[in-house]
Amino acid sequence: MLRRFAVTALVVLTVVPAVSQSKPCTPRDRLQVEKEASILRTWDSLYRSYKRYRQCDDVDAAEGYSESKARILADHWETLPRLAELIQKDRSFSRFVGLDATMDMQDVAKIKRLATTHCPAGLKELCAKLRHDADDAIAEDAAVRKQK
Repeated sequence: MLRRFAVTALVVLTVVPAVSQSKPCTPRDRLQVEKEASILRTWDSLYRSYKRYRQCDDVDAAEGYSESKARILADHWETLPRLAELIQKDRSFSRFVGLDATMDMQDVAKIKRLATTHCPAGLKELCAKLRHDADDAIAEDAAVRKQK
């Protein structure tokens, strides 16, 4: 339990970008983001949710978003060009779409393998970012396991 909290807290601090306090996270927003964060399966739906709820830096939402990112990358790799388009439109989305140690390490390994062997033409920078994120997530997961 402590491991999960520590990793999740780190993810919230590093993955969810800082936003101005001009738009607070309402209780209704918090409920909605927790409800939808883990079930988003396209880059467009993830981006819309990110834009709408990025002020809600909730641990459960961060874990849910991690699940959605892992599912889209691991199961729908062919959509990577759409992710690149959204990142080009909004650079802050690139930080949000990182991999982290709350993800299933089998998914992280698969994403790293895809980024290494099946990187679409013109997306080498994005694939390099995903490989780097995967290495960091794997190392963090190993360090936490070693502490047990």
